[in-house]
Amino acid sequence: MRVQTDKLKQMVNVFIIGAGDGGKAVLSRLLQFNWFQIMGVADLNPYAPGIYLAREANIPVFLENPLHLLQNMTIDLVFDLTGNPTVGRELVRISENNFDVATGEVAHVLWDVMQELEEREAGMKQRLGENQILLEISVMLSRSETPDEIFQEIVAGGMRITGMPAGSLSVYNPHKHQLFLVSTKGLSSEFYKNAVYPIRPGGLTEHILSHRDPILVPDLADFPSFNNPIVLKEGIRSLIAIPLISDKGPVGILYIDDFEPRRFPLTLSESLKMLATQAVIAIQKQQVFEQIKDLSIRDPLTGLYNRRYLNKVLVSEIGRALRLNRPLSLILVDIDHFKKINDQYGHVTGDQVLKRLTECFELEIRPYDILSRFGGEEFLLLMSETDEHEAVALAERLRRSAIGLRLLPHNEIMSCSFGVCSLQDIKKRPVSPEAFIQCADKALYRAKNAGRNQVCLYQES
Repeated sequence: MRVQTDKLKQMVNVFIIGAGDGGKAVLSRLLQFNWFQIMGVADLNPYAPGIYLAREANIPVFLENPLHLLQNMTIDLVFDLTGNPTVGRELVRISENNFDVATGEVAHVLWDVMQELEEREAGMKQRLGENQILLEISVMLSRSETPDEIFQEIVAGGMRITGMPAGSLSVYNPHKHQLFLVSTKGLSSEFYKNAVYPIRPGGLTEHILSHRDPILVPDLADFPSFNNPIVLKEGIRSLIAIPLISDKGPVGILYIDDFEPRRFPLTLSESLKMLATQAVIAIQKQQVFEQIKDLSIRDPLTGLYNRRYLNKVLVSEIGRALRLNRPLSLILVDIDHFKKINDQYGHVTGDQVLKRLTECFELEIRPYDILSRFGGEEFLLLMSETDEHEAVALAERLRRSAIGLRLLPHNEIMSCSFGVCSLQDIKKRPVSPEAFIQCADKALYRAKNAGRNQVCLYQES
């Protein structure tokens, strides 16, 4: 063809002869490109489908033999879709030095070329859109100040890039070889009940963390062996698992989910890897910041969170529990006769009791429960997704564990008293952190008055 590349960069004047199904198909495809100027469509049949399309697109229509017209028009390319040899010969005769002729066979080739160009253009637009989203995510992550904000932005960013309606982020705990769920969007509150899950050798989670590339599953129905009851209960049909890996090892996994089967664009995997890099950097910065912040929010003796930090966390946890109608419980613990222990055995022994008791309690509680040192000999345990029955059962286990420690000389028994309060047992709304703690303190007061070394549940009456 004599149509040069520099012309293609500008505008190509096209004329179509033959407006049947083939002519309509070529016309519809050419209309999608802004560098084709359709000068006219000709057919002897006024009801040809291409004629209707040309009129809708305000393109000149010719219901006659247009060969004599072409000699006086500025045309670069004529599509001969008539299948008429006579028309073909006549076009060749008049086309020399005027325009190129594309027959039906050439039209198929051009069709493939245009389809490839379309796909490339769509891919470029997709990639540009993904890069724009990645830039916006980077800005949002840099502005996030708290761990929750960072985690939420990572999940939201994955949902924006993929256009999927749900997602979750789990952070890796290298000491316990577990993943801890830290953020979800678009999933039910029941999903949070499985906030901690171990990484089993040979399991799917280990497989994800052993690779750096995202795993894309267009339809879970194609994997009948997939039997994760939590995912299936949510109604998830397609998902993407994005491993978050740093130079030092796993950081976590970002899951993006849909409740329908999906088809994923080819460019998506590279964009998701770029998102993973951003997420790893943001999480690592947050972890370093948390380590620095721990110096001011942790008790230097036991390493537990202090009262100031607990008060801050209580505000958000109470708000979340009330908003989602989820259970939340407190356990206030007091070491019985602790002043006597200090007076009789010295403060060094008293400090050892506090540290050993802390270690004992941490073995009994869940990784995401918040245990803090509340006072000289008091501890406060905050438990999300825990009702009064579960909280009382845990307090009883802690009570028995404390007795069994035998921390004092001569095997003297050391005991603790426990006051338990669940948020749903407090009738007055709204509930402040101070009111919540005061209710647990009332239950503790009852336990100590009843002889110590026991568990009492707060009752509104």
